[in-house]
Amino acid sequence: MSPQLSLQKIAEKTKLSISSVHKRVKRLEKDVIEKYTLLLNPEKFNYITAFLLISSSSDVSKELFRIPEVIEIYQTFGNYNFIAKVRGKGIEKIAEISNKVSSLNGVEDVLYLIATRRIKEIPWKPG
Repeated sequence: MSPQLSLQKIAEKTKLSISSVHKRVKRLEKDVIEKYTLLLNPEKFNYITAFLLISSSSDVSKELFRIPEVIEIYQTFGNYNFIAKVRGKGIEKIAEISNKVSSLNGVEDVLYLIATRRIKEIPWKPG
């Protein structure tokens, strides 16, 4: 269902009362629904997306969290401990972000991949 649907519309579609729908939505908002969001096209703002593959000898997630251009962080298994999705205005900005990440205490290696075109990005939902 669309996050733009009113409780009234959801109640009509599910054949439940509005108060019942409201209670269920509130329950979902406690631990299932993380946030309601809007998906902007970064290219319209002249931003590019890059993925930083980070190898570190310690947990640098808190430090990564403090870098505003880092918009997603994943802990991983394999040659790299973390993947960070970043956005910046141009390759120079991405290099600057990469250098900032490289300078974090415990970071051993950073490999960055610059996305040349976004093919698909949608909010996730279980299948």
